[in-house]
Order: sequence, then structure tokens, then C-alpha cells
Amino acid sequence: MLTTLFFIVAGTGLVMYFLIPSGIPRGQYVVYMGLTKATWIWIHSKAGILIVILIVVHLILHGQWILCTTKRFFRIGKKNAVCETNTVTDKVR
Repeated sequence: MLTTLFFIVAGTGLVMYFLIPSGIPRGQYVVYMGLTKATWIWIHSKAGILIVILIVVHLILHGQWILCTTKRFFRIGKKNAVCETNTVTDKVR
């Protein structure tokens, strides 16, 4: 989902930057590739908001991994049993 939304935001951003004239009066109701300027901005904005929401959810879901990896990288604190176990290989054994 994040990759798809990224390409939507990047694509609409490039179209708006290179093809649609800037400024409110210029090109407001002109159709570009079947969509008005307002529609391009709406798609770009909604996809951007969804990216931010999904990134926050992604970071929350992977918070333990981020914490353990940061501690391991900077060698902060004592060895933690939670950070030292490999849940993938532990489940296989």
C-alpha cells in the first residue's frame, strides 16, 4: 500500500509541477489528462494523508524491532532477552 501510494503522490506531483499552470486563476477548470486541477490536487492530498497514516501504523507495528536494532547499533544498555531472541527461527525449532 505504501509503495502504491508513493507512486500516486509522486505521479500526481510531477503532473501538477510540469503540466498544470501554478496559481489559482490559471488552469482552474482546464482538464489535464481527463481531470481538472482540483481533482489532481484532491488525489495528491488524499494519497499523501494516507501515506502519513500508514507510516505511523507501520512504525508502531515495528517499534520493538526499531528499538532493538537501535540499541544493538549503538550498544546501549545490557543484553535484553527480548532483543536477543530471533522469533522467526525460534518458531521453526
